Amino acid sequence: MNTRTKDGNTTKKTSLMGAWWITLPLLVGILIVFTAADNEAQKVPCRAIDITVDQLDGMYFVDAPSLRNAIVQQFSLLDLPMAELPYSELYQAILHHHGVASCDIVPTLGGTLQIAVQQQRPIARVWTLDSCLYLDDKGRWMPLSRRYTAPVPVVHAAHREDARCALPLLRAMDEDPFWNQFIDQVSVEEGNVLFHPRIGDLTVELGTGEELKERLPDQLRQLKTFYRALLDSGDLRRYNTLDLRYNGQLVARK
Repeated sequence: MNTRTKDGNTTKKTSLMGAWWITLPLLVGILIVFTAADNEAQKVPCRAIDITVDQLDGMYFVDAPSLRNAIVQQFSLLDLPMAELPYSELYQAILHHHGVASCDIVPTLGGTLQIAVQQQRPIARVWTLDSCLYLDDKGRWMPLSRRYTAPVPVVHAAHREDARCALPLLRAMDEDPFWNQFIDQVSVEEGNVLFHPRIGDLTVELGTGEELKERLPDQLRQLKTFYRALLDSGDLRRYNTLDLRYNGQLVARK
């Protein structure tokens, strides 16, 4: 009985070894084919540049033809082997193009360089003492465009960094249609964020940017409750200022 088991194991080992020696040349052959194909793909010249721009929310800050012209003027890509293209430099150049938030660069086996661009998405137009710029949803600045004007809230501030204090409020307006319709203009004065509603002659004071990061959701809930009471009473001129700078309190002043 033991002899048969040993013989059986020997037969299995022999079969496995035979299968391995048959399979090994096939694997080596496949590897050689793939390596050769990869080498050939790297030698393929860049024959075309295909650029697509994600037109987010109908915004047109970046157009493919203008971006392509800028790339062609700065880089000699056509007819270069795909493996020799300056991908890192190209990526950085595209990111520095006005209105570009991010991009993906994909070389194809056919020699087409595919570039997919995502645009910056402004959430406010900021007026300062010496400039007018857009502020995007990531807190980055972007210049105004001659091609397109974004329908976003206006922020007034003495300096750019002051305007950043309003980012929590601007993001809340961007995410919630109610506040986007409710708030007219936003201002930053001496580090404090305030705004004027579209309905009623009121000034709403919220506090500093750091305070908004912690308390804004509670402040907006308080404000919505109080404002609904004013609407129900029909007396929107009763107060001139609603002050939410004090933690957990809303102070109404005439």
